[in-house]
Amino acid sequence: MPFRNIARLATGDFLAKSLTFLAFIYVARKLGVELFGVLEFAGSLLTWLLLAGDAGLEMWATREAARSKDLRGLIGRVVPLRLRLALASFTVLLGILPLLRVEPDSLRPLLQVVLLLFGLSILLQAVTLKWALLGQEKMGRVGTGLVAGQIVFAAGVFALVRTQQDALWVPVIRVLSDAAMAAYFAQAVGREHGGLRTAFTLRGSSAFLRPALTLGASQALALLNYNFDAVLLGFLRGVRDVGLYNAAYRPVTVALAVPLTYFQGLFPALSRTWSEGPQALRALAERSLRLCAIAAVPLGVGGMLLAEPVIALLFGAAYAEAALPLKLLIWSAALVILRGSYRHSLNAAGLQSLDLRCALVSCGLNVGLNIALIPRYGMLGAASATVLADVVWLVMAATYFNRRIAPLSPLPALVRPLLAGTAMAAVLWFGDPLPWVLRGGAATAAYFAMLLALGEPELRRALGRWRAGASH
Repeated sequence: MPFRNIARLATGDFLAKSLTFLAFIYVARKLGVELFGVLEFAGSLLTWLLLAGDAGLEMWATREAARSKDLRGLIGRVVPLRLRLALASFTVLLGILPLLRVEPDSLRPLLQVVLLLFGLSILLQAVTLKWALLGQEKMGRVGTGLVAGQIVFAAGVFALVRTQQDALWVPVIRVLSDAAMAAYFAQAVGREHGGLRTAFTLRGSSAFLRPALTLGASQALALLNYNFDAVLLGFLRGVRDVGLYNAAYRPVTVALAVPLTYFQGLFPALSRTWSEGPQALRALAERSLRLCAIAAVPLGVGGMLLAEPVIALLFGAAYAEAALPLKLLIWSAALVILRGSYRHSLNAAGLQSLDLRCALVSCGLNVGLNIALIPRYGMLGAASATVLADVVWLVMAATYFNRRIAPLSPLPALVRPLLAGTAMAAVLWFGDPLPWVLRGGAATAAYFAMLLALGEPELRRALGRWRAGASH
């Protein structure tokens, strides 16, 4: 089973995301809601440009690296095409800069400069070889590279961002951290394979660009579910609402750090397992689904009932309005975790067109609801649209998995976590006089105690391994 190897990657990525999270909390407090909103609005736009510059090639190349014996040849085909796409995406960025509008208009020049500096990351993304290490399951090396890059970012932010006049340091430091990661991954791949000498070519690129684009389209639609609301808020409500809404999203982003990295690490294993047949893939997906259910339920319950003190602790009283959207958005994170085992199995089995279909329906609903709800309900409408769209995606992904791979209902995996989640909610609700940190700790203990009492197999398996290790 690949879960121990994945844990190495997840640990490194969690440390990296935690450093980024702390750095952005620091930035939010130093710059204030509006300037923080400018950075977040630019970051949301950059994410789209990064995705266009990749076109699904990273995910496709990860899958191929898990299967291919000629990694150098794969690098020689992938990197030139990614560079061409990155240059095209950067050109688009230059074209849209004069068209950007933001409220208040006085912040427009700052937004343009920030986005231009952020845009250099598009070119650095094209040459990073993280995908090569992921595909060959060198998870420890990937985790180390992620942590190293975020150490550069966090150290730079804490050292150089002191007042509102230092806002431009943030994109500069971001680019430097991305460059550090690209250099590390290149060196790591070179060490693993005795250098990076290879013949770079664009010949035959159209043959693998087509399946990559299908994967990329699904990623784009997943991103649409994730940040279309923030972009639309920026255009319709101004940077203040973007700052508040993205403050609500920050705990969600951190909560998803380990699960999303887990799925990155699981994907090569799913791709290999598919070659053994549908039942082998189903067995791996089933265990993954149980683990995901154990993580998703307490995340939703705890995030909903502790939103106010979490926002107050992280961002201060100026961001108090972010608590209400967080109560909803945390359930979006839970749904993303639950659907991951299904959608990544579909992609590993070469059924990316079905994942794309799920994404199209979910994102169409998301966009329509955001357009309808944001003008009237603002951040609350945006959060509601995201959660409803994620429900649809989960249902569709599970349905397609059952029809095209093997029967696998999510309900057996969810029964015990949901029952344990009610115990957790009761402790949080009735323990209100206690400090929230104590309530959170007691509720988490109650959740896992109830899981053990209910005979949750994954928890018993983990406990058995721990006892076996302790006895030695």
